[in-house]
Amino acid sequence: MIQISQLILSANFSPEVSNNSAVGMIGSFIAAALIIVVPATAFLITVSQNDKLDAERAGKRR
Repeated sequence: MIQISQLILSANFSPEVSNNSAVGMIGSFIAAALIIVVPATAFLITVSQNDKLDAERAGKRR
């Protein structure tokens, strides 16, 4: 672990570059979550509601 921290310190990364990189990484995670999670959630809710409606219709026919 000491060697890694020495490597990072000797690389002379500026705080601005590190901060911008971290903000970009967090932004990428948020964008990926929105691109993947929101459509998947909408799809699963739609399928679930359609299944519930079909089950209710089938129950009324009996």
